[in-house]
Amino acid sequence: MGAVDFGRMSNTLIFHGGDQKINSKPQNNATTEHTASVQETSSPAKNTTVIVTVPATDGQGNSTGGHVQLDLSTISNRPLILYAYADSKDGSALANFKFFIAHGLHAAADFIIILNGETSAAALIPTKDNIRVVHRPNTCYDMGAFSEVLQKDGLYKRYKRFITMNASIRGPFMPYWSEGCWSDMFLNLVTDEVKLVGMTANCWPTFHIQSMIWATDLIGITTLLFPPQKALDYLSTHPITLPAPAPPPKNATHAPPPPPTIFGINSCFSTWHSAVRAEVSSTSLILASGYKVDALMLAYQGLPRYKENLTCKENQDLLFSGNYFGIDVHPFETVFMKANRDVAPRVLERYSEWMEAKKYSSYDVCKA
Repeated sequence: MGAVDFGRMSNTLIFHGGDQKINSKPQNNATTEHTASVQETSSPAKNTTVIVTVPATDGQGNSTGGHVQLDLSTISNRPLILYAYADSKDGSALANFKFFIAHGLHAAADFIIILNGETSAAALIPTKDNIRVVHRPNTCYDMGAFSEVLQKDGLYKRYKRFITMNASIRGPFMPYWSEGCWSDMFLNLVTDEVKLVGMTANCWPTFHIQSMIWATDLIGITTLLFPPQKALDYLSTHPITLPAPAPPPKNATHAPPPPPTIFGINSCFSTWHSAVRAEVSSTSLILASGYKVDALMLAYQGLPRYKENLTCKENQDLLFSGNYFGIDVHPFETVFMKANRDVAPRVLERYSEWMEAKKYSSYDVCKA
């Protein structure tokens, strides 16, 4: 594989506090009136050209007015995978990060590892042409960090497939018989209709695709960064409200956040509530923009009423022990496992040991 062109990005990029301006204004101005529109034209040779219209921005992600058109046929099909890391008090984030470095990296995608705050984790990251490291303050939560990095020098415009993920999950966990690449298992579910894919769909405090790992495409990421006015208009007349049967899970450490008033991930989130509002409302934003969402979890595929937000009494937040209809989510079901909530700890321990003993490597199955 030849060297991957990350444009002006060096292998290590340092974001100093205050250098990156994040758009945190309410999304109600002209820059959101027409976002991520798609136009297809066919040539006599039956090749289809897909043109995506995105807002014009400067190198910091600030709107310059107007829009630019991107021809998807000229953009590499290699996915961009962003991994957000920050040290955790219990050490679980570091354990998850080490596991991902050993088993999740591969040559068929470009990786950006975002190191938030002071950490020695950079020493664990191998030097590869397709791996970059971003050092930044531990601010804005994961959503704000992703937004900052994606908009720097228009990086998001150079890709058409994306995965965002964080160090609260461990994986990938792959059965012995599987020959698939973990990132394809998420990205292959992104279609012309489906623009947001995750491992689990949570119905508490209201239905949403949980953000510890998301897969999307250029249209989806543009929708999240620059919400279209038609979606904002819909959400203003159909506000997100908590369903009546939505008590907090018995293990929850936070009360549910209030309904969001600003949508999308294009903000520097200063509180836990604001970051969770961004996560929860992103699914509603995608749906209000006329697209669908999907999740790997089997209950989402096998229970139509789950998608209709009618199962909150039974499972609440499914990523707590016993909250998945009386059982726990299995790592072979969702490829990754939430590793900081004491969900099936023996399963996590044993499967981690066996993956290590097998010396599983995504380099063997994810081919460029």
